[in-house]
Amino acid sequence: MSFNKSKLALAVAAAAGLTFSSGAFATNGILQAGNGMVAHGFGGAGLSNAGEAAAGMDNPALISQTGDALGVGWSIFMPDREWAAPAFGITAKSDSKMFSIPQVAFTSKINDSLNWGIMAYALGGMNTDYRTDLFSGNPSTVDLSGMIVAPTMSWALNKNISFGGSLLIAYENFRGRNVLGSGNADEGSTTGYGVKLGADWKITDGIAVSAMVQPKISMGEITWWKNFVSTAPNAPSDTALTTPNEFGIGSKFAIGKNVDILADVLYYQWTSVDVFKFFGWEDQTVLKLGAEFRPSDKLALRAGLNYGKSPIQGDVLPPAGGGFATAVMLNSYFPAVSEYHFTVGMGYKMDKNMAFNAYYLYSPKTTISDSITPVEISMSQNAFGLGVNYQTK
Repeated sequence: MSFNKSKLALAVAAAAGLTFSSGAFATNGILQAGNGMVAHGFGGAGLSNAGEAAAGMDNPALISQTGDALGVGWSIFMPDREWAAPAFGITAKSDSKMFSIPQVAFTSKINDSLNWGIMAYALGGMNTDYRTDLFSGNPSTVDLSGMIVAPTMSWALNKNISFGGSLLIAYENFRGRNVLGSGNADEGSTTGYGVKLGADWKITDGIAVSAMVQPKISMGEITWWKNFVSTAPNAPSDTALTTPNEFGIGSKFAIGKNVDILADVLYYQWTSVDVFKFFGWEDQTVLKLGAEFRPSDKLALRAGLNYGKSPIQGDVLPPAGGGFATAVMLNSYFPAVSEYHFTVGMGYKMDKNMAFNAYYLYSPKTTISDSITPVEISMSQNAFGLGVNYQTK
């Protein structure tokens, strides 16, 4: 059984519509912990696991295993962010605390070797909405959100080795009010293009390894942001707010018939993006570990850990500060400092084709401070998601 033309049209239309949905899901820097409802249950690990149509968001080579599939998911992301000067008894918390993040994925088998698909998912983001701004004491807002639409192809060299690639079509919107005490209120949007390449190798029936590379997306500059940053000391030549160079390796190990162990290592080169380097961000290595136990043919129980040292560190004097403001101070607007993320998830098969997947993510409060100023920035997170995956092979 395969999808008919009306189902295919519906999937493609849904993917295009989600391009303009917003979502600020900053867990590893400005990036999500993972992609897909299944992967989130594993702490975001998904480079070697073709558990749903959305697996192609992590590794395009995996759609060689998903057959004809349609997956739709929705996440609710609830971060708490604040800046504080404890020595002066000052704390400012962001008022915006809930974000809705949709995703959709469709894959289809062309023949025994070729598969194609289209996916739409969050680009990443950052957001704060303070009533008391660090630099002026007045209200301030920053809100970066966007989506990626990814036409994807995969080629199976044989039953054990596959390669894949995605064309990334990105859209983002950035809104700012009183940034760095400027008093200005501006908003703009832009588009960009990139690629993601992946490979998957099934070594034995119980072991698979994979790799992924995604160069930074070539994103256009937003006019108001470019004009604003260009007036700063040591202004970068490129002010595009885009994803960094990304590299990843992953593995999947089966223990018997009922347990799988997943492990991914991702490297995010934040210094490859001029504007993040300008604000003092450092490169980041993220470890994602997860396990799944299947007590029955219908039920799967998952747990995971995601850890990455914050790209924002204390005692750093970035170019944006001109030697006077630390990275902690400047990043009070987007305190992407979360480090530990703990997840649980479950999957339930309604029948041989349809499954529901859900996850919950908790990231305890992480605080970054420095010895130069009395300022510190913090973030904690809760998130949950629910999705349905319809699949025939």
